[in-house]
Amino acid sequence: MMRLVLIFSLLLSLSLSSSAQTCSTDNSVSNNLTYSSCKDLPYLNSFLYWNYNSSTGSLQIAYRHAGVTTSNWVAWAINPTDLSSAMIGAQALVAFRLSNGTMRAYTSQITSYGTNLPEGKLKYDVSNLEATYANGTIIIYATIALPSNTITINQVWQGGPVSNDNPAAHPLASANVNSKGTLDLLSGPSATGNTGAPAPNVNSSSNGRMLASVLLRFSISTLCGWKLIHGILF
Repeated sequence: MMRLVLIFSLLLSLSLSSSAQTCSTDNSVSNNLTYSSCKDLPYLNSFLYWNYNSSTGSLQIAYRHAGVTTSNWVAWAINPTDLSSAMIGAQALVAFRLSNGTMRAYTSQITSYGTNLPEGKLKYDVSNLEATYANGTIIIYATIALPSNTITINQVWQGGPVSNDNPAAHPLASANVNSKGTLDLLSGPSATGNTGAPAPNVNSSSNGRMLASVLLRFSISTLCGWKLIHGILF
């Protein structure tokens, strides 16, 4: 009996872990595009998807920031200088939900600490900028024109509260302070080893729950079977 309990526990833990989101298992990013590369960012429940043409410098990105509310702003930025200052000099894409229920997505060039992220033109041309909010997740979509043959960029991502339809200062927790890094645009498929971000419009949490249900039924049927065998033989 103890062995069956252990088997059931193992199957249940596997099914629950299968529902955890990563950039290669969550399929909520679409925007009518399939992204060839994705990366799980190490802080702030964030993920980056991208397509990149090095000869033209065209970078299509989808930045997904989970675990937020309608009272939060999120941002993803390129810092063309370095990462020592992180924020200062960052060329940011900002998005949040307005009090009227619509999404605001815009560009902001960060020139000082304590900024409220005013709208402004970036050093890079940005097109197709838009954002969505659903189920506690904000996704920013954009196409950025980088210098041709760019290989790596310094990326910064962030999130904070919204006050009166304006971004307020972000927290100074460790995750917020460390949300920066270097991104190799030519690094290819997803960091988890898949051949790219999956096809859109599939709910990964539903997949996880479905698998959990199947495994649960399998475990119960197995348990019942063992009980029957035990009753016959012993």
